[in-house]
Amino acid sequence: MHDLHCLACAQPIAAGAPTYPDVSGTLCQECAPTFAMLISDDDGCAFVDLDTEEPMSAGERHALYDAHIAAGGKPDDSMASLD
Repeated sequence: MHDLHCLACAQPIAAGAPTYPDVSGTLCQECAPTFAMLISDDDGCAFVDLDTEEPMSAGERHALYDAHIAAGGKPDDSMASLD
């Protein structure tokens, strides 16, 4: 069985725990970026499409943020999820 560890803090991630995928590994819920970070990414390089590894456009980042807020989320929520 492969143990999953956070790329940032190296702590083990329990099976079924929320995670955030990164092009270099996986982040735990505590180390994952927040939704507020989506719109504060001024240089547009921090968030990428994992399929293409191309930076997400400002429009794509704002759409994700707006959808999260519209669903009742808060800007400081972790972007880690169960999927």
